[in-house]
Amino acid sequence: MISKQSLIVAKWEFLRFFKWKQQLISYLLMVLVMAAVVAWSFFVDESRHQYRIAVPAHFTLENTEQFQFQRPTITLDEQLTQLKETQTWHAVVSEEADVIVVHTLSGKKWQQTLDSELQKYFRQVYGQSQGLSAAQLATLEEPVTLEMRYLDDNYKGSDRPEKMIAIGLLFLLLIGLSTAFGQLLMSITGEKQQRVTEQLFAIVTPQQWIDGKVLGHSLSAMKAMFTTSLVIVLSTVITLLFIADKPVDFTWLNWAVIAWLVPFALIGLLLCACFMAAIAASIDDPNTSGKGVVMMVTWLPLLFTYLVIDSPTGFGMTLLSWLPLTSFAAMPVRLAMVELAWWQPLLSLLLLLGTLYWLRRLAGRIFLRGMQMYGKEPSWGDIMRWALSNKTE
Repeated sequence: MISKQSLIVAKWEFLRFFKWKQQLISYLLMVLVMAAVVAWSFFVDESRHQYRIAVPAHFTLENTEQFQFQRPTITLDEQLTQLKETQTWHAVVSEEADVIVVHTLSGKKWQQTLDSELQKYFRQVYGQSQGLSAAQLATLEEPVTLEMRYLDDNYKGSDRPEKMIAIGLLFLLLIGLSTAFGQLLMSITGEKQQRVTEQLFAIVTPQQWIDGKVLGHSLSAMKAMFTTSLVIVLSTVITLLFIADKPVDFTWLNWAVIAWLVPFALIGLLLCACFMAAIAASIDDPNTSGKGVVMMVTWLPLLFTYLVIDSPTGFGMTLLSWLPLTSFAAMPVRLAMVELAWWQPLLSLLLLLGTLYWLRRLAGRIFLRGMQMYGKEPSWGDIMRWALSNKTE
């Protein structure tokens, strides 16, 4: 059980990197930035305007919501003069040998849409010259529809929204682990270099100290994950409502899967933070030590899971989802893409909890000796010997 002293340390470590006024200001700035993006997108949205396009008389282009095709009777030079001086048209289309030329004053985004309209028109013209009807040409332009059908009813499919949830989880875990990595390395090595270990050991035990640090910085990592999620959700809502002009629909979210993601993510962060704290305690100078790179080993479960994400029912994903050192990343991803019996994620979670308890005690032993060693770094043999010892206080 976590002691009162550990909770005090955890609170101090969490509040050390969490300033609610700064967070509030950050959120307000984020909203203002998004509002500015929406306003800017609205004012520079060229798709809301209609453009006049001068085309040769024999072109049978039909008007669209965005383009009005006009067929002037004056010469091309006169058209270009009006385009340049009075801007009678936004573009003038002409034929030169085998090339179709589009004359405009300058480059604009709407010209890409005009290019698509012209390409579509000339495909139709070419099809008609080859004796193809409009229906035949439309059939040729339609891609072949391929439908994958899976006999395994438990497999949800590779193109379902759950896969995006799984990929999003791996991204958020990367954010969380990166946050924990930076804060733990700075916090532990800073205190070790300032020689405050003796004073702190007189107040709390090494196990209480590392428990508080791990919990506090894991909460900071979860906060970073939550903030990132909030930014993604707000950006999605703003994009759908104001830029794409589509309704917001989150019915595709599988809340049962998301409910499993939270405990796996939190316990996984605690597990990785224990390992990071133990390694950080053995570092004498973070600027010259090579042990800091070892802390990044905790990112490997994310990489391994991503490599097999397209085979959620395969041996690789199944193995990773049961191994306690990788299950915090793999089991939620597998759960998002495959229908599993309720006892499978529960058993995987219990194994993860058991491994967390074991690694917590092991990290406490390394933390005790590592924080007391100054001037030189312990060897990997020393670290292993500390981990296997029974001394934790």
